[in-house]
Amino acid sequence: MKNIYKNPTVLISRITILIIVVIVSAGIFGAYFIDIIRSYGNGATHYAKGHLSAVSALDHLAWTEDESYFTEYRRRIHPTLSVGIAREILNSADLPVGNSYPFLIEGNNHPDDVAGIAWLYRTFKTTPIFAPAQETWRSADRKIDEIDALADQLLASVRAKPSKLETRLRLMREIDRISNEVLALENRFTLQMGAVARNLRTVLFASLAILGLLLALLIWRLGVAARRKLARADRAVRDRERRLEDIVEVAADWVWETDSNHRFTFISPRLEQVVGVSTDVFLGQRRRQNAAIDDTDNWGLHEEDLAARRAFRDFEYVFQLPDGRERHFRINGKPVFGEHGGFKGYRGTGSDITEAVEARHEAGVKQGLLEATFQHIAQGISAVDANMIAMAFNDRFLELLEFPSEQFSPGDPFEAFVRFNAKRGEYGPGDVDTLVAERMAQAARFEPHDFERTRPDGTVIEIRGRPLPWGGFVTTYTDVTDRNRVLEELRSAKARAEAANQAKTMFLANISHELRTPLNAVIGFSDLLVQRRFGELRDIYAEYAGYINDSGQHLLAVINDILDLAKIDTGQISVSPEPLPPRRVTESCLRFFQERAASSGISLVNEVLGDAPFVHADERLLRQILLNLIGNAVKFSNAGGRVTVRHVVGSGGMSGFAVSDNGIGMKENQIAKALQPFEQLNASYDRVYEGVGLGLSLVQRYMDLHGGRLDIASAVNRGTTVTILFPVQAT
Repeated sequence: MKNIYKNPTVLISRITILIIVVIVSAGIFGAYFIDIIRSYGNGATHYAKGHLSAVSALDHLAWTEDESYFTEYRRRIHPTLSVGIAREILNSADLPVGNSYPFLIEGNNHPDDVAGIAWLYRTFKTTPIFAPAQETWRSADRKIDEIDALADQLLASVRAKPSKLETRLRLMREIDRISNEVLALENRFTLQMGAVARNLRTVLFASLAILGLLLALLIWRLGVAARRKLARADRAVRDRERRLEDIVEVAADWVWETDSNHRFTFISPRLEQVVGVSTDVFLGQRRRQNAAIDDTDNWGLHEEDLAARRAFRDFEYVFQLPDGRERHFRINGKPVFGEHGGFKGYRGTGSDITEAVEARHEAGVKQGLLEATFQHIAQGISAVDANMIAMAFNDRFLELLEFPSEQFSPGDPFEAFVRFNAKRGEYGPGDVDTLVAERMAQAARFEPHDFERTRPDGTVIEIRGRPLPWGGFVTTYTDVTDRNRVLEELRSAKARAEAANQAKTMFLANISHELRTPLNAVIGFSDLLVQRRFGELRDIYAEYAGYINDSGQHLLAVINDILDLAKIDTGQISVSPEPLPPRRVTESCLRFFQERAASSGISLVNEVLGDAPFVHADERLLRQILLNLIGNAVKFSNAGGRVTVRHVVGSGGMSGFAVSDNGIGMKENQIAKALQPFEQLNASYDRVYEGVGLGLSLVQRYMDLHGGRLDIASAVNRGTTVTILFPVQAT
């Protein structure tokens, strides 16, 4: 192409050849056109012969009453009628032109002529020079149809008994009259087609003259502009080459070429960047040598394209690297031919689509999972689009609402479902059209809705609808009949339990209050006896008075715990947190158990430092908490044991205490039980440890009042550690 632009003589000579080719083509086309006109004339002749010979057969039928002449009439009129059918096909723009060929051939037109006749008719039937002749032809067709109708009447007259000659003669006179009109139309058509041929000849000669003049002017213009375009074309070619080189270098795809044996002769560097292997490794090899063959059909079609030298697009295959790794490639290619048409190989592009293939596979898996979930979920689901058409629904939807599966399918109007429900009384009594209109108007607002509907059979369906971003809504249907029954039973049971618990709490509060007053008197009087305030007592009485005092103190502590628990349950205890020094609080609490621990051979250790950060808690409740925890630790420690209290800091700025012992400990599954009120891990009559099981339960309640946290870690025969943490600002 460069030589053409650089040498204007070559360009002009080629344009001259083009002019000759155009003129010769125009001449050939003109001859072809005239030949088609000739074919039209021959067709008109066969048309006329057919109709005249057919009328002659009818004449014999009228005089002889021999029905074989009617059969002869059908045979003779058939070509003429076939041509009429062909014209009806050509007059319909919706029917292919080729549908008229068989009928034109049956009209005694030569098979080599029918394509031209059909093309000329379809192309020029409405043009001024051709329309009159076509109208004449159509008029003749209508006359032939009239003759054919009279022929049927003539046959009926022949078959009538008795047959009437005057009827047959009357019909023949009418047939002869119409035949003469057809003959006149046929003569007119011949004259019109002659005029068409002369007009086309004139147009053709004029067109050739104008074309020659235009081509001559074009040659002159190209000659003037050739030199100016030469330099621009040369620069454009160089720019395109540089641009192509830049694109090949930076493109995400790579460029490749093969020889006639489909061996790689060139691969752009981009492939090396994708696979991490030098392109030299693949030069001289065929594509299939580096492919993981797992799709025989796919490769078979590709190799058919290569064998047929066809271009191909979007051929995907798995590329196997030398180290065994696999990548998914998509390639496009087109065949390259030499100057003389010889096949030189292929040229094309390649893309790495590994991530897309993996994403496509993952999407397929997710789609399958979604479809399986959609069909097997316990709820019924339906989706309606903005046009109120049911896009999708699962089998559970049909099952819950008892819609016949054979009657409904995706794509049905949502109104069909509503109307079905209304007719069977799902919405109660009322006019069906009114019920449907009300619900369709409500649904068309596409607003969120949650409600329950009790079906006529007593089943309760929970219906939740949510609008879709693009219009429409998705709705879930859940059978909540059993759930509602259970909830109602639970509500009744809860109400009964709360009433019983309230009665228990009030009873404990009242009985504790009533017991504490006389118990204080017992403790007071026994204390006077132990202290011998009113004189000496015999030793045995003093010992018994001490037992009474100890038992009274223990019983008072139990009653106080019960009363505190009742107050917490009835909301009678308030919390007033304040910053407290940890060391001072723990010292006072440990001092309370000093004598008791010493008598049991148990060491009490306070590891809380004097400068430990303040703890925010209600002082009275904090002391009660620590007393309970230390008391439990002492109670469940063995002789020679050790009870330790230390300050701890938790997450979020929380702080508090950890009370540890190395006593009997608990199993992990016993910890939750120990936190319940009145629960004891050893509830037998011969249990070793006293108490009613309120200590840890009260600690848990006190920590809840503070908004704090209680953690217990324990192991059998290794001891227990209870950690209490208070917020920075306890509430």
